[in-house]
Amino acid sequence: MDSLVLEIQRDALDPSVSVLTLLRKALVVARKLGLQEFQNWIELELGGYIEKESLPSYRYVQGQLKGWNPYHGWQPVIAGDAETIEFHEELCDYPVGQPISELIDLVKNRDNRSMLHARLPGELEAFLVASLGGRTKVQLRISSAGIAGILEAVRDAILRWALKLEEDGILGEGMTFSQQEKSVATNPNYQVFIENIVGEKAMSNIQNNDFRSASIGGGIAGRDYTGDVIHNNAVKQNLAEAAAEIQQLLKQLEQSYPTKTFTEKAVVAEEAIKRIEANPTFKERVVGVLKSVSVETFKEAVDHPLVNILMAGIEGWQQEP
Repeated sequence: MDSLVLEIQRDALDPSVSVLTLLRKALVVARKLGLQEFQNWIELELGGYIEKESLPSYRYVQGQLKGWNPYHGWQPVIAGDAETIEFHEELCDYPVGQPISELIDLVKNRDNRSMLHARLPGELEAFLVASLGGRTKVQLRISSAGIAGILEAVRDAILRWALKLEEDGILGEGMTFSQQEKSVATNPNYQVFIENIVGEKAMSNIQNNDFRSASIGGGIAGRDYTGDVIHNNAVKQNLAEAAAEIQQLLKQLEQSYPTKTFTEKAVVAEEAIKRIEANPTFKERVVGVLKSVSVETFKEAVDHPLVNILMAGIEGWQQEP
């Protein structure tokens, strides 16, 4: 009877053999050899990753964040300053945790130019819409070629593993492995090799951040922002007063909270929102101003580094009854 290990090598080199079939055969070998680390990885690939911290690096694919422009259709969302560019990059580095069978179905009837729509958490999607003025839709699009890349990474990992087994004299003749083969396979150095094949496990910062108080700068390509020309003195006064009060609040909070990282800044903005909401008169004045001037004009009036993050959380107040 043929060797299990050599059969896996042939299957890994044959594109007509499904990665799903390849994983199942590899599971048999890992189980018979008692390779728990490699068995765990195979079972995660078959059943899907629930915990993001267990995702190997190859299961993060680069997506494209797009917003709907009524004149130009779906357009790339443009990040503004360095801070929002970093956030944008983290968002587009999308974790794919679905079982391998689902990924195979996703790319089965698509060519390399096809785009898949990644499902964003409802809270994050609402935040993104608010960050773009609340007047558009957003999507994170992923090329089917990116998903296919995951399948190929799995195939390559199994091939390298099977080649290493053969190099060490582990073949599995007749569907069984000798005690000597099992001893070699469980050598600590061999476990390190397996971990290197599986790849570095990483967790995207995007999974740890609370995006309700974050902000994405810029806008949708093809969409122009212009400042307001305010002729009403009452509006000017209300804008100045509300902006000054918010600016003062943010400065006070900066004395009590650190603001070095993006997450720390988001915490300060969220605390500011809570305090504004706790003061109905203050909140009503802010909402009144937002209904009279554009968001960009309001930001310019506040003139504070945290205003972009703050505004993402309060723009929705304009739609409140």
